[in-house]
Amino acid sequence: MFDLCVGLGQHCESTYQIRRITGQESAHFFDWLEIDLVFVQQALDTDFQVLLDPGRMALMTDGEGAIDLGAGIEFYHEFHAKPDAKLTLEDVEEQLPAVREKLAFLARRWRELVASPQRVLYVRQDANGVETAADLERLQTTLRERYPGHDFAILWLRRTTPDDLDKLPPGIACREIPLLEGRWQGDDAAWDELFATLPFDELWP
Repeated sequence: MFDLCVGLGQHCESTYQIRRITGQESAHFFDWLEIDLVFVQQALDTDFQVLLDPGRMALMTDGEGAIDLGAGIEFYHEFHAKPDAKLTLEDVEEQLPAVREKLAFLARRWRELVASPQRVLYVRQDANGVETAADLERLQTTLRERYPGHDFAILWLRRTTPDDLDKLPPGIACREIPLLEGRWQGDDAAWDELFATLPFDELWP
């Protein structure tokens, strides 16, 4: 078993489902963030220092959120438009200090977690099916090298089985989680089945 389940992006679906299934309420750094794996790596490599610098923010093309162009993080929940108006870049810049403070707090929580004796199951949801076994192995190596003694495993979730599944090292397991059209939270039944049948022999061999 594990003590804590922590999402590593890429989609809000995983945050919602982890909280629903485990009952965990504490927020973690990558919760609710749309973030490609390369930028998860960047956040770890820089110890979360390259974040929310003024002048690097832009609006998402749908106008529903903002993106940190340097950190590669899409924010759909942290920045808010004025009543009866659309989100503007001015809104984003005004709210930057508060959001930066929140992320700094979550970065401190991350550092405390990886220094603790807790066994952590990380969940990386590759909703677009673009990541490879080598990408996940690099993530595993980064976590091991940056946080010696940290007890963790990685669950890699995709919509389809990757071609290089046989190249995954021990400590990483890959499973499929289907897309449920029209519901960003995902398929509750599929997630329940996933957590009821976690492959602990692959995660902690």
